[in-house]
Amino acid sequence: MIKPIVFLAAGCGLLSAHLRPAELPRARGPYLGQKPPGVTAELFAPGVVSTGQFEHSSPVFTPDLKEIYWSAIIEENGTTTARPIFFMRMVEGAWSKPEVPSFARAFACSESPFISPDGTKLYFHASPTIRPETAAIYCVERAGDGWGEPVELGEPVNLPGLNGEPTVSRTGTIYFAGGHRGRIVLYFSRLVDGRYRERVLMEEKFNNSPADWTPYIAPDESYLIFCSFREGGFGSGDLYISFRRKDGAWGRVINMGEKINTAANERFPNVTPDGKYLFFNSTRKIAGAGADAPGNGQGDVYWIDAKVIEELKRTATEAR
Repeated sequence: MIKPIVFLAAGCGLLSAHLRPAELPRARGPYLGQKPPGVTAELFAPGVVSTGQFEHSSPVFTPDLKEIYWSAIIEENGTTTARPIFFMRMVEGAWSKPEVPSFARAFACSESPFISPDGTKLYFHASPTIRPETAAIYCVERAGDGWGEPVELGEPVNLPGLNGEPTVSRTGTIYFAGGHRGRIVLYFSRLVDGRYRERVLMEEKFNNSPADWTPYIAPDESYLIFCSFREGGFGSGDLYISFRRKDGAWGRVINMGEKINTAANERFPNVTPDGKYLFFNSTRKIAGAGADAPGNGQGDVYWIDAKVIEELKRTATEAR
């Protein structure tokens, strides 16, 4: 059942000042004016998106690449004070300053935004408490230049407990993370005649560690990327990928390798709408980084040429 949400407050105030200096240079051009990366992962938008705070997602863009959304955990004196979604918009070639979108202001915690491939819907998970013991997946629909009010997806997608990190294919199939017997695992639910069918626990190859989560599904469902803490990785959570075979079954799960994974925690994968770049989040430290600067190990956003995905696909094909 789809459940409309009643706003708890008209707004919570813009939290940008917690993350950013009072005056930010106006970035211009695609991807916040950042120089595109090659096959080496690069820190994205230091001081604007990647900050000394804990970025708790990777960014997603609208199909026209003129809006960007991401989430962060804001801490003050060691205490978490907010867990908002932020967004920026390109206006006449220049990017606005980060703001909290209106649809997220009703929640103490709103995270993991994802925009449908056609740009008409934005999905995220949220909770009324800043340290969620429960969370539900919501959707907002495009309304002019903004978004409508958030609607909880309800059952069978949302069940009691934690439900989050949504990612949606071109046909509306939603992949997400949820609880199962004390672990965090991956599910999917197909959209049929405008309604979500029973959620399906993904097969064991995707769910064989204490946490398998933060999925990204390709628009055509040809591959799935996710974070896993399974054995044989680089140290902590690594990003893994599986490609859909010609018979419709999923291929083997492949560690995405040293171009992406480190001994730190890599998660929250997202591929840009133009298919050019893979974004992800990493807790890797940068030598010499200050305690309140990007690279402090809290969690920053990185991006890399999406050619790494094609390279892994060739490897997977050759290994069959």
